Amino acid sequence: MKRLTYFIMRNVVLKKVVLICVASLSIMSCKRSTDEVWNDTQSAGRHVSRGAKTLGGKHGESREIKSKEEFAGAGSAAGSDFVGLDDEGQGQNIQVKDGDSLPQARETPGELGSAIPGIDAFKDPATDPALAEIFKHLHFDYNSSLVKSDEDLSTIQKAAEFLKARPNMYLFVEGHCDKRGPAAYNLALGANRANSVRNLLAKEGVDPERIFTISYGKDRQFADGDTEEFFRINRRAQFRIWER
Repeated sequence: MKRLTYFIMRNVVLKKVVLICVASLSIMSCKRSTDEVWNDTQSAGRHVSRGAKTLGGKHGESREIKSKEEFAGAGSAAGSDFVGLDDEGQGQNIQVKDGDSLPQARETPGELGSAIPGIDAFKDPATDPALAEIFKHLHFDYNSSLVKSDEDLSTIQKAAEFLKARPNMYLFVEGHCDKRGPAAYNLALGANRANSVRNLLAKEGVDPERIFTISYGKDRQFADGDTEEFFRINRRAQFRIWER
């Protein structure tokens, strides 16, 4: 009886310690810098990708769809930018895109000893009218990381040509979602979107070692509203650039 009581009391204490740690981490996460967010999402994206591939039984290479003619439907629940998480926290219909299998760049921006600065040193192309015409925002359907529209595919091609002509220019691709759904799933979806764009740029001939990705999930809304048009605007990938 004493032994049973001991184990019960020990479990209660352990649970309290875990709750305190979780609360502390939550408070700390609100104070993370942009560079820290990138480091977190870089690591998380790799694990999400590996886990989703294993769960889906995918071990080979997939093929990225690059045109509307190649696209043959994408299943998702209407009116939603996310797939609900089950009791184990796994997406019910997560589809791993080709961009997820492309290895990340070997050099980490902002890391000690890196010749490439952190993301805060990369500038928004929108501040330069000429660059803004090239590096336009890309938009996605709900619960999708496919780049499908002719306009977005044209943006990819223009950005690729621009980057290939400037071998000292580096790019961050940000993945964003609308404000609906669980934060954890949207973070993974944003990573898939950014990686999908990175993969398409690499297929256009841009050195993937010059392209980095980050997911902000639903944390950085571009437009504030509750209609489908606002949701569409926020389901996006956008760029930041830096030239050595």
